[in-house]
Amino acid sequence: MRKRTALKITGRVQGVGFRPTVYRYAREFGLAGHVFNDPSAVIIEAEGDAETLRLFIDKLECSPPPLARIESITSTDISLENNTGFSILPSASNGSVFLEVPHDLATCANCRRELFDPSDRRFKYPFINCTNCGPRFTIINAVPYDRDRTSMRTFTMCKECQDEYDDPANRRFDAQPNACAVCGPKLSLIDAAGKPISGDPLDKTIELLQSGAIGAIKGLGGYHLACLATTDTAIAALRLRKHRPHKALAIMFASASAAAQEVFLSADELSLLQSPERPVVICKRKADSRLSSQISPDTNDIGVMLPYTPLHLLLLEKLSPLVMTSCNRLDEPLACDEKELQSLLGTIADFALTHNRPIVRRCDDSVVKIAYGKPLFIRRSRGYTPDIIRLPFSGPAVLAVGGQLKNTFCITRPYQAIISQHIGDLDEFTTFTFFKESIRDFCDFFKVAPRIIAHDLHPDYASTRFAQALEADRKIAVQHHHAHIAACMAENQLTKPVIGVALDGTGYGDDGAIWGGEFFVGDLGGFTRAAHFEYFPLPGGDAAIEHPWRSALGYGIAQNIPEVKDLLAALYPQIPLSEIGVVIGMINQKLNSPLTSSAGRLFDVVAALFGLCATATYEGQAAIRLQQIADTACKEAYPFTIKNESNTDIIYFADMVRSILMDLSKGADKSAISARFHNTLTQAIVQECLALRAGQKINSVALSGGVFQNDLLLERTIAELSKADFAVYHHTKVPPNDAGIALGQASMALAQVQNKE
Repeated sequence: MRKRTALKITGRVQGVGFRPTVYRYAREFGLAGHVFNDPSAVIIEAEGDAETLRLFIDKLECSPPPLARIESITSTDISLENNTGFSILPSASNGSVFLEVPHDLATCANCRRELFDPSDRRFKYPFINCTNCGPRFTIINAVPYDRDRTSMRTFTMCKECQDEYDDPANRRFDAQPNACAVCGPKLSLIDAAGKPISGDPLDKTIELLQSGAIGAIKGLGGYHLACLATTDTAIAALRLRKHRPHKALAIMFASASAAAQEVFLSADELSLLQSPERPVVICKRKADSRLSSQISPDTNDIGVMLPYTPLHLLLLEKLSPLVMTSCNRLDEPLACDEKELQSLLGTIADFALTHNRPIVRRCDDSVVKIAYGKPLFIRRSRGYTPDIIRLPFSGPAVLAVGGQLKNTFCITRPYQAIISQHIGDLDEFTTFTFFKESIRDFCDFFKVAPRIIAHDLHPDYASTRFAQALEADRKIAVQHHHAHIAACMAENQLTKPVIGVALDGTGYGDDGAIWGGEFFVGDLGGFTRAAHFEYFPLPGGDAAIEHPWRSALGYGIAQNIPEVKDLLAALYPQIPLSEIGVVIGMINQKLNSPLTSSAGRLFDVVAALFGLCATATYEGQAAIRLQQIADTACKEAYPFTIKNESNTDIIYFADMVRSILMDLSKGADKSAISARFHNTLTQAIVQECLALRAGQKINSVALSGGVFQNDLLLERTIAELSKADFAVYHHTKVPPNDAGIALGQASMALAQVQNKE
């Protein structure tokens, strides 16, 4: 029996070779009809024998293109047309945008082979790509994804490229960035004054880098700053110019085998490293590594990545490994065009290797580590944005504006959350401008008109002030740590009540204190604070975050541990005694010394007592140094106390701190002391969760907050909770730090709206 069926396929089905695959399968089964893109789906009309149509649909479901992700297939029988042949029609441009927009993809194996094949017409062409690889999100102006809606629209294809683009049997059929040396983008090299440098741009770049120069290299989502990764002088110059004295720098290797000579690579790390997303993967440095010690002075962790563009491949073939870090000034957005580059030339970069393919959307590299056998995102951006996070429910469109630090924002569609690329810290005006521009871009691009605005409870966040100035049906303030737990619940599709453990550095509490060591019970509709770490004063507020010794002094005075003052004075002779006296006066007079329950600040207290960090030059530096020295073989812990006060459990660590001071006075091994500190936090978490389970009859635990970037603490906490038969949930799709809270804000806003309807 002959029939005609209309199919609508949603998901990640554009920019991944879906239409040519449909065409080939239809021709294989002898079907008539057509396929085209519209803004919400791939649309197919197929006509033939009923059994053949069933086999055709089965094959699409079971064997889609490698990079596709089918969300749904709906079919409707329609009138026969009794035509012959199968064709690919032009895209439809009207309708709502409900498909998954493809993210940027690393150069595929076929293109890599052609790139280095002297007989291929694209031999050493630095912009080679095909349907299975190349830029996507960073070059798209609008959907459906067609060339005239990308930054490639000004490059007219030569006859050979056009023939490939038009041939459904060709690997480059409908590959929007398709080009060659005759018709496509071209490299250019400029000096610190912005003037052209003669000679082959790539060869000259290699020569300059070999001489110790620092170069700005244009990538997919912006510029990298590049220099030799084995030369102390070049890295020292880069750190000085960028005002980044200690924070780790990412390294690009020519291949996984080259990386394996310098760092340990597990099977999971290798898989991530070689994935089409090509994130920066945090690995452990080998003892005999030839990498400069200046790469990561605070830790043995090294951020490793592989080339993900043809230009990277050509560059790293001759010169590996290279430092590849974001091209920007401290706290400013990644430079993504030649105008922004101008202010960096001569001040940070000695030269720039650039090209004439515009970047539509700036997008930093993603950063991931493996923890407890799963990905743990530190930054989710290039290669993952704008992948959909599935929500457990639907509702009106929400814009969640995120927090102040590590900002991302989130927009929603029914059962979908779309999280922005990494924006950064909104303290800087240029970053705040990028934040506002990106929100407009996302709402326009995805055709989302938010009816609800969700924001942090903190009134002075730039994101909060921005949200309050917008027009919307409703605005919902979400407490910072509630948002952390809600983000973990949303990505794990949890709707029933959980015990939420939120450990981070700073979050505005609803009692006016600075929270950060929190235990909640509840669901996406709302949480109750059930327990928290003890309060202690934070003298100077943000100044204490920058100077961990202030936190230690505040803790010592609050808990009547007088020896803390003398120890700090001995450890940090560069701090005038008069300044210590002023800080003590602030604490005693309760002057600019807000109370905090922050787990992050507790790490600062202990690190300061170790003499590890007087002044932090980047967020989390003291905690990173403390984790670095921990003896992972040590399983011992220190004492702590849990007291119930006004129906809330308070966890006190004064006994732990006194024990640490005792061990330090005896000259005990600091690596063992650090391990005991981590183990004590783990035991405190488990003991409190056991108490809450007994009282609340809840067995699910959700872990979130930036402190859980500490994989030692995370893995031990998961292991111990699992031993106690808890169902443990943690982040594997969005970061546990503040880059994840927009998802939590959006989820709680949707849940609150549902509860009121």
